[in-house]
Amino acid sequence: MNQTRINETGAVDTTLRKPAPDALSDSGPEEVEIKLATGEAMLKALRRHPALQGESQCESLRTTYFDTLDGALAAGKASLRVRRRAKGCEQTLKIALGRKSQMQRSEWNQPLHADAQAPDPAAFPAPAALALDQMRQGAHLVPYAELIVERETRLLRRDKALIEVAFDTGEIRAGERPSQPIAEIELELCEGRLADLLRLALELPLGPDLGWSIRTKAHRAQALAKGRAPQAVSAAPVALTRGMSAGRAVQTIGWNALAHAVGNLGLVITRGDAGAIHQLRVAIRRLRAALSLFGKDLLTGDPRAREWRQELREAAILLAPARDLYVLAQGIKHPPEALLRAQTIATQAAREGLGQPRFQRLWLQLALWLEEGAYLASPLAGAAVEPLAATMIERQRGAIRGMRKRLAGMSDRDLHDLRKDLKKLRYSAGFFQPLDKSRTARAHQDALEQVQEALGRIQDQASAMQAGVAIARLLDMPRGEALTLQSQLDAAMALHAAARAQAIDRARDGLGLEKAHAGWWEAL
Repeated sequence: MNQTRINETGAVDTTLRKPAPDALSDSGPEEVEIKLATGEAMLKALRRHPALQGESQCESLRTTYFDTLDGALAAGKASLRVRRRAKGCEQTLKIALGRKSQMQRSEWNQPLHADAQAPDPAAFPAPAALALDQMRQGAHLVPYAELIVERETRLLRRDKALIEVAFDTGEIRAGERPSQPIAEIELELCEGRLADLLRLALELPLGPDLGWSIRTKAHRAQALAKGRAPQAVSAAPVALTRGMSAGRAVQTIGWNALAHAVGNLGLVITRGDAGAIHQLRVAIRRLRAALSLFGKDLLTGDPRAREWRQELREAAILLAPARDLYVLAQGIKHPPEALLRAQTIATQAAREGLGQPRFQRLWLQLALWLEEGAYLASPLAGAAVEPLAATMIERQRGAIRGMRKRLAGMSDRDLHDLRKDLKKLRYSAGFFQPLDKSRTARAHQDALEQVQEALGRIQDQASAMQAGVAIARLLDMPRGEALTLQSQLDAAMALHAAARAQAIDRARDGLGLEKAHAGWWEAL
């Protein structure tokens, strides 16, 4: 296998949603599937699960992934493979639809000669061939990773849905690097609705050994080829379009934030990755912000909406100690050993807590609600989202009005509450940023971020003052050691009056910029 350089994009390619009505007509057949990551022992148990019984077919698959040397296909959120099996050879191109949908890929399959050693781009249908040519710009395609998989497939008929279940075991190889094991189950929709897939997934024994994953085999192969461990992922742009209905907007925003969460969840559970913990917290805040944003309008008659906010809050609580202690340790040149021990314990608690069945099920349950929740029956669900967006954002902005003049006299607690209101407004307004063509929305987001960062410096000091007590309790430290630790934290994170005043001034300037750029939503 040739060693190549592959670009790895920040957003995770996912395959969960059918296209929105405005999807391109030539975007190719859509792949709609749910992948559950597991281990071989659980996979063996799943083969006996009563919900997954059906006529079985087994085959051996040998798949080679291709890209240009500079990773043009990966950068374009595409994957190209050649797959060999007993019944023949085929090439497949998959392309994420980007801003059209964060939860779907277009897929084209084309037969190849049994002895083919490389893909034949010209053999694809015109839309796929053109997209592939535009990405590679004449560059040669080279192999970068190979998958050896034993697959068992079963076709299940559930009411009006036809679902293909695939049990995959094997490994990913890339050059001389150690191979990575594959053990996963894929539920692919052949006929029916996405909700049918979600219900089937929720019947399975979700928990520490079985969880939703949206990291594709191609994504894992790219990371292995680069010699990189899986990375935390940030939020992708929200694929809102003008004239979209309010109901569709809730689904689009919800699925976007859900992909952000699930894209980091596995890294939190398996590795306690600090970056993934941070991004998962951000994703949860975005989900809660969306529920709050629509809560007094479209979601007011849906009893589940409030329940989701509480469930997500409890998930965030599991993450908070690990993230807070990590940030504190990063802010200290020589962090105390007790702080590092507490961080390790808090991280392990987050890993174990989020791996439990309750929270492994939460994301799939939320997805099912997005697909067919009671809110979709609201009269507002079919109305255009733009007028509603202006009303909702203006309502949330009310929480920060007049704060610019009050900043200097506010307590740390009040400043912390203001910072939370700013975050909520930033996430909420950010959902609709793609609808603004004047770029004023971007300037408004930058202003909010400036205030948030300035107040964050003051919050870091306040957090350090509280952290000593929390660490002492966590480690069951004697009183003398606890007092020593607190004095170390106080000294390391001390914020002098001049620095605090400077942070307040910067926050005040940011609020002035926010006011200057506010109101862009009125022109939507």
